[in-house]
Amino acid sequence: MQRLTNYLAANGLGTEDNFIVMGDFNLSSNDTSFTTLPSSGLPNSFDLGGDISLPITYFTDATAYFSLPDAIRIIPQQLNRSLVTFPSSGSTIDLFLVSPIIGSRPVRTEIYNSALDLSNEAGLVKAGSPLAAGTSMVASDHLALFGDFELDAAPPYEFTEPGKTITETFAGFPGTYDPYPWTTTGGIWLGTDDGIATAPGFRSYGSAGDPSLGFIATEAGGSATASFVNNTTTNLQTLRISLTAEQWRSSQPGTIDTLSAELIVNGTSSPLPALTYEASNSFPAGSLTGGLSTSLSADITDLDIPPGQPFELRFSFIQGAGGGPSPADVFINEFHYDNTSGDVGEFVEIVAGPGFAGNTTEVTLLLYNGNDGGTYGSAHSLDSFTEAPSTDSGHRIFSKSISGIQNGSPDGFALVVNGTVAQFISYEGEFVATEGAANGMTSTDIGFDQSSVDAAGQSSLGLTGTGGEAADFSWTRFSGQPFTVGQANSGQTFTSPAQAQGIAIDNLSVVFMFDSDGDGFPNADEIIFGTDPEDAASFFAATIMPFSSSVVELSFPTTAGRTYTIEWSDDLVDWKDLTTYFGNGEAVLEEFTVRPELPERFFRIRVSLDAP
Repeated sequence: MQRLTNYLAANGLGTEDNFIVMGDFNLSSNDTSFTTLPSSGLPNSFDLGGDISLPITYFTDATAYFSLPDAIRIIPQQLNRSLVTFPSSGSTIDLFLVSPIIGSRPVRTEIYNSALDLSNEAGLVKAGSPLAAGTSMVASDHLALFGDFELDAAPPYEFTEPGKTITETFAGFPGTYDPYPWTTTGGIWLGTDDGIATAPGFRSYGSAGDPSLGFIATEAGGSATASFVNNTTTNLQTLRISLTAEQWRSSQPGTIDTLSAELIVNGTSSPLPALTYEASNSFPAGSLTGGLSTSLSADITDLDIPPGQPFELRFSFIQGAGGGPSPADVFINEFHYDNTSGDVGEFVEIVAGPGFAGNTTEVTLLLYNGNDGGTYGSAHSLDSFTEAPSTDSGHRIFSKSISGIQNGSPDGFALVVNGTVAQFISYEGEFVATEGAANGMTSTDIGFDQSSVDAAGQSSLGLTGTGGEAADFSWTRFSGQPFTVGQANSGQTFTSPAQAQGIAIDNLSVVFMFDSDGDGFPNADEIIFGTDPEDAASFFAATIMPFSSSVVELSFPTTAGRTYTIEWSDDLVDWKDLTTYFGNGEAVLEEFTVRPELPERFFRIRVSLDAP
């Protein structure tokens, strides 16, 4: 790693340059500094080399080796979301590191496991037929990493002629980067989600075949901004923007969140209230299958965007009142180490709060022997644990069977999150760690223990009480009670401030409306109406006239190939369909009875092109 960084620096590479570093790096389980070469473990012929000098520090974080230039770690995963690349150890030891400019562009990666690839339809595109399920294990003890990296910046959405429609359906979007040409603020990308996940941040709601740009907001909110440019020879004066707003997850208790839009031209923002969407907090908590959709549309007039000028369309996700920071604590929640006869069913359970935005590879459990303060056994990355469905509060529960947990006098665990010891607890007494991440720290005795007379499968040690973080609970011994692996413990209730709803935008359409004849009707509308966009005297018009003291007549022309629906409203807000006609070239005449006791009524006509 040191030689890699020296090479990059010597070649003058910086944050704006494209470079990818990949390989099997076998990162150490804890940060360690060496002032001399280790006395054992190296080949007899080992030579450090004159270009590397002591002291040397080994880091658990691969990016810690990089400063100038910097590097970003890309986190690939298998189709089942496992992050393991070395199956026999449950560890991730194979890495992609990229320059910041690549990390800011679309990136798609996959840890390839042939046992999961049944059709080649999911994950990165692959040629040929799927490999036999056992191929990966026969070929290597490492799983292959695939990466698809964008090396060139993408231009903004481009209007090349008046009347052009730009559409964005987010087809193929995996939810792991800003979709070009969009930029986001206020959250990280979390991948594909069907409404199950509770962590705040951006994601692709839906499926690989029908994705959308989604977000679960925090108090700070977030935004997604699309860039456009007018590359026509005509000033852009009118835009028609339509989209589908979707709600994919309901949180209870939950905030009433909104999606709002604004157009930004020359640094000046103009709100678009017709595109505002309000999510509901009245649905049962959990995923809303398939997403609930609402169509929104707005015409923006009186613009004056000259040829060559860029502009932006920004969508803001805003959490409603009553929310709060999601608990981000990661803590040991339950474990078992001793029972009558031979110990069976030993396990450790870890809980991550809904606000934890890190990756499971950043969390490691170390087992400590209190007799000498050293570690024993393997380090257990959280990505090797089994995750249960999230609780209603959004807390995530992970559990793992670990054989050989020592029986105390005393012993303990250190929970390391992103290189920092989050917990160092012990049972049957306290002790001082002499190595590993907790080196020099004194453990906290939980005050409860198990014994060799406890029946198998019961009397675990765990937290009880109500709250969202470790400090809200207290340790106890669940005497005579069965284990609750993957569930909240007996007497334990997870809580969290009101959480945001999962909302998304999809099927965005932006139309450069152009009125060739200046009659006030854009060409795109005149095509639908069946009128002539080049003739100012040709336009659609409806009239309403009194026929008698109690009857009024509504009339309008029709054109073949169009459908005409009369809508009515008494408040100009809620509109209802009244009558539908199919165009035949003849005028429609509709009569309405006027009665003094009825409220005012308004009418409008919706015109649409018939399907060919």
